Amino acid sequence: MTLFFDRHSLRRVNWDNQDYRDHCNRRAEQKRRLRAMASIGMALLLLLLIGGWGVVHAQVRAQPAQQFDPAPALAAPLRMQGPDDSAANRDIQRLKSQASALPRTPSANSANGASLPRTSATASAARAAWLLGLIYLHGSGVTRDPVQAALWFERARALGEPLSSAGLAWCEIEGCKGQPDPGGARRWIGLLRSVNPARADFLEWVVESRLSPLQLATPQSGQPVAGASVPARELLLRSAQRGDVNARIELGLLSVAEGRLTEAQEYFKAASGTSAVAAANLSYVSAQLQKGESTSPASLSAEELFLNAQRFHRGEGRPANYAEAIRLYRLAESKGSAQAKRMLALIFSRPTPTGELDVQWMQELSQLNLSKNGPLLITAGAGPQLQREPSPLFDLLPEAWRKRTLILSR
Repeated sequence: MTLFFDRHSLRRVNWDNQDYRDHCNRRAEQKRRLRAMASIGMALLLLLLIGGWGVVHAQVRAQPAQQFDPAPALAAPLRMQGPDDSAANRDIQRLKSQASALPRTPSANSANGASLPRTSATASAARAAWLLGLIYLHGSGVTRDPVQAALWFERARALGEPLSSAGLAWCEIEGCKGQPDPGGARRWIGLLRSVNPARADFLEWVVESRLSPLQLATPQSGQPVAGASVPARELLLRSAQRGDVNARIELGLLSVAEGRLTEAQEYFKAASGTSAVAAANLSYVSAQLQKGESTSPASLSAEELFLNAQRFHRGEGRPANYAEAIRLYRLAESKGSAQAKRMLALIFSRPTPTGELDVQWMQELSQLNLSKNGPLLITAGAGPQLQREPSPLFDLLPEAWRKRTLILSR
């Protein structure tokens, strides 16, 4: 028999008999208590978790269901509240009620798609859908949403709005619902030609310009190389002759790029009666003419030619014109400009896989300052800029909605 001392009572313990059994019973009781306490703790934790989830679930269930706009079924995007939001929202809801009052028709994705018979009710609904497309395209009183714009243009087309093909053509060019597809706009331009031939000519010119490669100019002249004039310029001229405001603005911009400020002044003046952008461009060009900034490039120094090339490259005070920028860089190089030589080397160091000029690379290079020992990034100038309308459809917006666009874009 082995004898030990119990540490609790300091007496000798006989582990072979009753003392040993008492010890085992105490240990077993301690383990049962620990397990019971652990079980109670877990139960309380689960109750807390379940109670918290119930509160969250109740809050979620208490929220109202999200409302969707009918035809097209898209929720209105979030936007910052402006001073005239409430009035704009009321007008938009009224237009949506008008545009959605009639049943849907077969898809307008086909140029020959069916439409409802032309009645006063369908004409009112079609006009409302067309106006909603313009509103969402330009962000007039709402956040700009090209997808909704395209859907409303399709709705207007299905209801028989004659001008809807202009909106559908522009959405193909810009890619309102996906990748831009300028070639896909031609079927809609063909339909528009019988309704608004001037606008159809301009949109066709836009398509040709998007699909044509960038043209380069020679140092000896202000024009591109032989046979490589501005793409489809006759379309632009014909559109301007027919009174299209966008064509006149574009011809004015081209005239500025080619150094013909007096001609540009006439184009902008012709469009200024219906376009605030044309009026602003007219003021800018008139100011430049008063300063006498129509000097021939041949009489400029290498440094002056390089600075002018950078203005065309960056679009400072005029639209960016990479062909004219390269021509002036070459003229500056021929007069000994080391900076122009470095810029030309950079420009042609990264052609496209087909050997053409990389427009994206030109844009990146426009942010470089080569006046130091190494290239440095620059910030864009804050001087006055020549402008285009937000889109070729902007003038088709009623004046009240155009003003809302201008207010929200400040």
